[in-house]
Amino acid sequence: MAILNATDVVLKVTVGGSLVPVAHSTSASISMNMDLRDSTTKSSGGWQDNLGGLRSYELSGDSFVDIATDAGSADILELWTAWNARTAVAIEFSATGMVYTGNAFITSISIDAGVEENTTFSVSLTGTGELFQNV
Repeated sequence: MAILNATDVVLKVTVGGSLVPVAHSTSASISMNMDLRDSTTKSSGGWQDNLGGLRSYELSGDSFVDIATDAGSADILELWTAWNARTAVAIEFSATGMVYTGNAFITSISIDAGVEENTTFSVSLTGTGELFQNV
């Protein structure tokens, strides 16, 4: 059995035309969803029947805030710029053996700055269009 080390999972977004990792990431997640269409009939015997409907995906990540991030990664200022422009960004969620790619809108950015704690931010993205699995 080869269990994937979560440290190897990377969330990347486009910044300045290049696909780069979110800077100082501490967590990343992807959620793939499918709505169901009710197809229950009188002959369903009292059981609900469903058919597949719309599919969607969402991504999120947490990172440390560093406004002096080196080139080659997406910091909070660059993510804010994409959010403020209301433009979709290309995304890649990857680890050894699995890669998901698509386009998404940044739907949420939040900053947490507790007393005597590292300042962190969270980013949420909602996919637009098809999600691709590349092996």
